[in-house]
Amino acid sequence: MNLRQLQYFLEIAQFQSFTRAAQVLHVAQPSLSRHIRLLEEELGKPLFTRYDRGVTLTDAGELLRDRASVLIQQFNQLKDDIIGSDEEPRGELSIGMPPSMREMVTVPLIEAYYRRYPRVTLHIREGISFDLSKMVQDGNLDCAVVVGLVTTAFTNTEPFLKEQMYLVGPPKEKFSLGKSVSMEYAANKPMILTSRPNSLRLVVENAFGNARLPLTLVADGNSTEMMIELVARRLAYSIQAYCATWGALRKGTLSAAPIKGLWIDWELIYPSHRGLSPASRTFKQLLFELTSERIKSKQWRGATLTGRL
Repeated sequence: MNLRQLQYFLEIAQFQSFTRAAQVLHVAQPSLSRHIRLLEEELGKPLFTRYDRGVTLTDAGELLRDRASVLIQQFNQLKDDIIGSDEEPRGELSIGMPPSMREMVTVPLIEAYYRRYPRVTLHIREGISFDLSKMVQDGNLDCAVVVGLVTTAFTNTEPFLKEQMYLVGPPKEKFSLGKSVSMEYAANKPMILTSRPNSLRLVVENAFGNARLPLTLVADGNSTEMMIELVARRLAYSIQAYCATWGALRKGTLSAAPIKGLWIDWELIYPSHRGLSPASRTFKQLLFELTSERIKSKQWRGATLTGRL
C-alpha cells in the first residue's frame, strides 16, 4: 500500500467511477485499475462493487475511505510543516469558528490573515461546537474555537476566552450594558434560544437548572441572526454571548444586560495526533491579538482573554 494508491482510491470513491477518476487524475484507466487491483490483493478484500455504470464502496472500502482521507491530510500537513518551518507559512489551513463570532472576530480575522499570509489558502467552516469538535477529531479541521463543554480525549485543548452571557431584548426594554440582571429576572421572560445540541443552549439550561429556575421557551433555532431579528420584533427575549449581539447593539435594534453568574468558556482545539502547524500557530497568534484588541478597546464587553500565546 502506498500514497499514490490511496489517492487514486479516494478519487474513485468520490466520483463512484473509474472513468471519471481517470479523467480528473489524468491517468490511463488501465493503469488506475491496476493500482486498485494491487491494493485489493494486498488487503485481501474487494474495495468496490462494480456495476455497468459505476462503482460503490464495500464495507472494507468505506473503512479505508475514512482512514485514508485522514492519512492523506496528515501527509499534506507534514509536507506543509516542513516546507513552512523556516519561512512564511504556506499551504492550506482549515479552521472552524462559531457563528456568534462572525462579525466581532471571524471576518476581520480572515481579512487580516490573508493580507499577512497570502500563501496560505484558508478553508473556513462555521458551526456549532459539537460539529466543529467532531470535525477536528476526525482530522477535517486543523483547529477550531468551541465551547469548553465539548472537548474530548481526541483533541488538544487550550483556553481562549471567558465571556459573560447577556439577556437580550428589544430597544424599548432599555437594558443597560453596565447594569447586571439576575437569572431570576431572566427566568420570567419568554425565550427564544439556540437549538440543542448547541453548547450555548446547554450552558444556559445547566445554569438555570442548577439554580432551580424555569425557562419559558417560545421557540428555538439554529440561526443567531434569525433569533436576534425575532427579539428585535418583540417576539421574545434571548440569552446570547455579547459577540453575537455586537452588530445589532451598535445599530440600536436591541438592548442587552449582563446576567449575573452566567458565563461561557471558549477554547481553541486541534487534533491530538499532531500539534499546531506553522499556519495554525500564526492563526492562533492573530486570533489572540485581535481578541485582546477588542477587549482593551471595550468593544467586547464582559470578555476576558484566558489563553496565552
